[in-house]
Amino acid sequence: MAPWDEFDSIFYFNKNFTYDGKIIEQIVSNRRALENQLFADRLLRLAGVKAVTKAYPPRSNADLRSLVDQIVSSALDIHHKQALIYYILKDCRAASEAATQFSRRCHLPEKYRLFIEGLWNLDRLEFRRAVEYLTEPSIIPTFPDEILYVLTLPHLPKHDDSLVMAYYLTVSPPLATEGVQRAFFQTLCRSSITEAFFFTRNHQEMLRQAYFELLIEFVHNTEAGQIRSQRAMELIGLPFDDQEEQWLEDTLLRGSAKGLHGSKDTVMMRRLATGKLTGLSPELESLGGKKIDGVNWDVLKKSMKHS
Repeated sequence: MAPWDEFDSIFYFNKNFTYDGKIIEQIVSNRRALENQLFADRLLRLAGVKAVTKAYPPRSNADLRSLVDQIVSSALDIHHKQALIYYILKDCRAASEAATQFSRRCHLPEKYRLFIEGLWNLDRLEFRRAVEYLTEPSIIPTFPDEILYVLTLPHLPKHDDSLVMAYYLTVSPPLATEGVQRAFFQTLCRSSITEAFFFTRNHQEMLRQAYFELLIEFVHNTEAGQIRSQRAMELIGLPFDDQEEQWLEDTLLRGSAKGLHGSKDTVMMRRLATGKLTGLSPELESLGGKKIDGVNWDVLKKSMKHS
């Protein structure tokens, strides 16, 4: 049997194989959609492939041979090399069984195959299928934050918040960077303001405060209408401790959310809900507003203080 790492053995079905033009277009388009980085790019960089975005997808048979040669001659262990070849063979629509036969011939461990299936489907923007593979218990989480971040991207055609939560709850990514923290937390906020609030309490003070401020911003950046009103009322009714009460007012009156629509109104609503109408800041003391049915903030404040 020919060695697994020889090009003519890998592409036994067509030694002159070249990528279909539509496949190349799809890969390039998906790379743009994924903020200019496929998971294939990450894997190929680990293999030391030069000029990854030019090397993949390969435009000719010579380019494909060069790519395979760089993979098999890399310093990666044998199963990682085979997994990369398996990924490339999955691109070969004209030989749909080639990848399967290759994995069987090499006895590629199932956890490697499942992982590559997951990443390949992510790169094809097939998120539901990708998550089915990437949440398999046998897989050792690799690129967990990067995978979660891609799943959170709302502009992608098959985006689904439920897949974000399924992956998070199964894999428990570390959320190590600000970008993935913000993206995941916004997903959590869309699901439930209350759940997002209690999530903030699972972290040390600095990160907890950062998440708390994101929660405030999220509510006030919601498009005007019934959903924003519901989220604002849910926010106002949360069981804040003294520190969170201070964070709320600091964020809305002096911090990152001070210029957002309804910021002062939210603070006043919270003050009214908790009966704390003494020691109002100048911003709140001066808050009047248009009268509706003869009532505005001035009338409410006076009425509450009198009662």
